Amino acid sequence: MSTQTISARPLVSGLSGEKSASRIKRSWKKVLSRRKPIMIGITGFVILGMAAFYFWGNQTSSTQYMTARVERGNLRNTVTATGTLQAVTTVQVGSQASGTISALFVDFNSVVHKGQIVAQLDPAVPKAQVDQARANLQLANAGLQQARATVTNSRAGVSDAQARGLAAKSTVQNNQAGVSGAQANLAVLKAQQDDAMSYLKQEDSLLRSGVIGQRDYDIAQTAYRTAEARYNQAAAQLSQAQLSEQSASGAGIAQSQAQVEQSQAQVQQSQAQVGQAQAQVLQAQAALKLAEVNLAHTTISSPIDGIVVSRAVDVGQTVAASLSAPTLFTIANDLTQMQVIANIDQADIGLVEQAKSVKFSVDAFPGKDFDGKIQQMRLNPTNVQNVVTYNVVIDVGNPEQKLKPGMTANLTITIDERNNVLKVPNAALRFTPQDATGQKTGSGTGNANGQGRRRTADNANGADNSSSPQNGEGRFAPSTAPVLAGQMRAVWVLGADG
Repeated sequence: MSTQTISARPLVSGLSGEKSASRIKRSWKKVLSRRKPIMIGITGFVILGMAAFYFWGNQTSSTQYMTARVERGNLRNTVTATGTLQAVTTVQVGSQASGTISALFVDFNSVVHKGQIVAQLDPAVPKAQVDQARANLQLANAGLQQARATVTNSRAGVSDAQARGLAAKSTVQNNQAGVSGAQANLAVLKAQQDDAMSYLKQEDSLLRSGVIGQRDYDIAQTAYRTAEARYNQAAAQLSQAQLSEQSASGAGIAQSQAQVEQSQAQVQQSQAQVGQAQAQVLQAQAALKLAEVNLAHTTISSPIDGIVVSRAVDVGQTVAASLSAPTLFTIANDLTQMQVIANIDQADIGLVEQAKSVKFSVDAFPGKDFDGKIQQMRLNPTNVQNVVTYNVVIDVGNPEQKLKPGMTANLTITIDERNNVLKVPNAALRFTPQDATGQKTGSGTGNANGQGRRRTADNANGADNSSSPQNGEGRFAPSTAPVLAGQMRAVWVLGADG
């Protein structure tokens, strides 16, 4: 490198041009003294760059392989899903009566037994209704007794009317006897009159003959007139007796019969009043029972044995049960036996029917698996945004009561399982090698489309399964489908030619 003199103004005022030139020459000498280390560094960077280019350039142009060890182990075909833990039996305790909560006897996590009182509503209004219903029942019973007394009086009136009818009949019979007596007396007096007439005629002939005197004839005539008067009197009595008989047999009997019928009508009316009074008594009894039931509904009892999961009311809160029964408590029957309601996709529901075991975990106990058993597969589908799922009920034992209602369970349902088998990564089953031109090879002996060879399994006779569709293709499972019984999986391997 040549050195040239640079003519320029002094960098610092007060220096001459020769001093400046000498200073520049010394600077160049220092730079030239450091030239060797700089050149060595540049040369090293160039060599490293060439080596990297050579290495990475060959790598990008060649095929890269990921290798994995073929091992023995256990394989499982599983379906994963999520579900919610809940008690087998959960009862929502409500109130059928309206009122104000006057007392609470249980709280959250309280253990209760069937029939135990858990809450009490204010019973003042239902008690008043019960007292009113009892008073109405007593009033109805009094009305029934009065109606029965009226029936008794009406029956007595019937008996009296019947007695009067009998008396009227007896009077008619007496009058008939009087008529018969009058008729008999009239017949006797008629005979006496006839005898007096015959005797008078005999005396008249004797008087004319001069056998008897006038006095004897007058006596016979007086006797005849007396007999005639008696006969006429008897005839009048007979007429009177006949009139009495006709009057008694007509008006008396008819009047007594009318009285009997009237009394019988009064009896029927009284019996109807008795029936009405009995109906009022039954109505009052039903009203009393209803009032007592409403009073009993103010006492809230537990319907099952269990534990209180939730409480929705406080003392002094008003409960309105006009339209629907409000929920006061939620009671779980037995938390040692729980169940998981899992949502299984419709694509997996057919596999779940063949499930062998169920395990799940919860976030509260990471790393711990719980066992379950499928108890029911419900046929009612659930469609949410065109995603169809089915509910599967899984029974779970919870003897330690670690699991709580409402926890989210992460389910793993084992469909099939094989133990101590050769395992190959799924990526190897989906791998398609490339030839020297970079095109992917396929099955067969190779063609213009870049397809190459695939090594397949042989059957027991030594024939190549790939040569016969009847013997080979049906025995190999597709790369995206599970291996079924009697099928094999074709695996790509590297040959001797690489």
